Amino acid sequence: MSVLNLSILWLICCVTTAATQTCEIENVDSYIHLKCHELSSLEDIVDFPTTNLRMLEIINTQTKLTIGAANSLLNMPQLSTLDLSHVSRLELLSEGFSNLPKLYEINISGCGVEQLLASHFPAECCVEELYASDNKLSVLTKDFFSKVPKLLFAFFANNSLSHVELPYMEYLTFLDLSHNNLTTFNITFGNCPRLINLYLNNNNLTQFQITLPAEIVNSSVEKVFSLKALDLSNNSISELIENQFELLGELVILELSGNKISVLKSAHFAGLTSLRYLHLESNGKLELTEHTFEALKKLEWLDLSHNGLENLDPHLFGYKQKDSQGLYEYLPMAHMRRLNLNGNKLQQLDPGTFEKLPFLEELCLSNNALRVLPEGLFVPIQNLKVLDMRHNQLTEISSDILKSLNNAKDLLINYNQLTTLPDLNGTLSHLRFIGIDGNPWERASFAQSEQWLIARKIRYLTGDYEFYSSD
Repeated sequence: MSVLNLSILWLICCVTTAATQTCEIENVDSYIHLKCHELSSLEDIVDFPTTNLRMLEIINTQTKLTIGAANSLLNMPQLSTLDLSHVSRLELLSEGFSNLPKLYEINISGCGVEQLLASHFPAECCVEELYASDNKLSVLTKDFFSKVPKLLFAFFANNSLSHVELPYMEYLTFLDLSHNNLTTFNITFGNCPRLINLYLNNNNLTQFQITLPAEIVNSSVEKVFSLKALDLSNNSISELIENQFELLGELVILELSGNKISVLKSAHFAGLTSLRYLHLESNGKLELTEHTFEALKKLEWLDLSHNGLENLDPHLFGYKQKDSQGLYEYLPMAHMRRLNLNGNKLQQLDPGTFEKLPFLEELCLSNNALRVLPEGLFVPIQNLKVLDMRHNQLTEISSDILKSLNNAKDLLINYNQLTTLPDLNGTLSHLRFIGIDGNPWERASFAQSEQWLIARKIRYLTGDYEFYSSD
C-alpha cells in the first residue's frame, strides 16, 4: 500500500472517530440532562454549558474514558447523577470523582474498574447511591467507605472481592456483595444501624457472624438488628451456630439454599420472630430434628426441597409457646401457606405430619418415593388449594383422601403407578385442573373418571400430554 493510501486511510479513521464523539441534551427543565458518546474525558464536553449540568450519561463502545486527572479544570458544580454503565473501559486516576462535589448517584457497573480509593471522592461527599457491579474490585477498605458516609444503596455484585471492611455507616440500607470471593464476613452490631437488605449469596462463605461489642453485651441497649432480608445462598456453610440469628428479630427473608448444612434444630432459628420466608433447598443431605421450626411463629413459606430427606418427624412443625402455668405447648403455625418438599427421598408420611399446618394452601411433594398416603394425612389442612404429588410411586389414592381435598383447585398426580381412581362423586368440589398423564391407567376406570372430569369442565392432561378443556 502506498504512502498516499495510508495517509488517506489514517485521515478517514480520524474523521470517523471524531464524528462519533457527540453530546445531546435529553431534558431541559430546572436541570440539564446530557447524553454523550465516545468521550475520552469529561473535559471533552465543550459545546454545552456545564455549570448547570445535573445528569450526565456517557456511552462509549470503543473509547476509553479517563476521569480524575490531577489539576483538572473540570467545572460541573451541580452534577448529581453520573451514569457510566455503558462505558466498557473506565480509568480512574488519583482524583477520581473528587472534583464533582454534588454527586448523589454514580453508576460504574461493567466498567472494568479494579479499585475504589478514598481519594476518588470529595472531602464532603454527597454520594448516596453507588452502583459498581460487574467490575474487577478485589478489596473494599474502611478508608473507602469512610469517604462515602451518606451511602444508602451500594451494589458490588459480580466482582472479585475477597476482603470487605465495614466501618460505621449510619445510613446504609442496601448492600449487595453477591457473586464474589468472600470466605468470611462479619458485621458488628451497631455499625450499620439502618441496614435492611444484605446480599452475600454466591460467595465462598463458611460462616456468617454478627459481632456484639463488649460495651453492648451487658448493657440495656435493645439488641435487635434492623435487617429484613439476608441472602446467604450458594456458599459453603456446613453448619449453623446455635442462636447465631438471635439479633435478627426483624428479619423477614432468610436464604440458606445451596449450602452444605447437615443438621438443623430449633436453636439455630432462635430469635427469628418476624421471619416469613425461609429457603433451605439443595443442602445435600439434611437432618431435621424434632420441633426444628418451633420459634418461627410468623413463617409463611418454607422450602425444604432437594435435601435428601428420608422421613419427617411427626412433631417437626408447630409453634412453641408458654401457657398460663409456664408450661410449653405447641400451637399451630397459623401463617404457613406454602411448603415445598420436592426432590427428596420420602417413602412414607406420618398421618400427623401436617397437623400443625391448618392453613397451608400449597403443598409440594413431587419427585419423592411415596407409595401410600395414610388416611387422615390431609384432614388437618382443609384450606389446601394446590397439591403436587408428581413423580412418586403411588399405586392408589383412596376415596377418603380425595374427600379431604375438598378445597383443592389444582391436583397433580402425574407420573405415578396409578391404575384406577375411586368414585369421584362427592369429592374435589372446587377442582379446576388435574394432572393425570404418565400413569398406567386401566382403560375402563380411566374412561369413567374422564366422564366425570368432562361433566365438571375440569381441565386435565390426556394420554397425548395435551391440555383438555371441555369449554
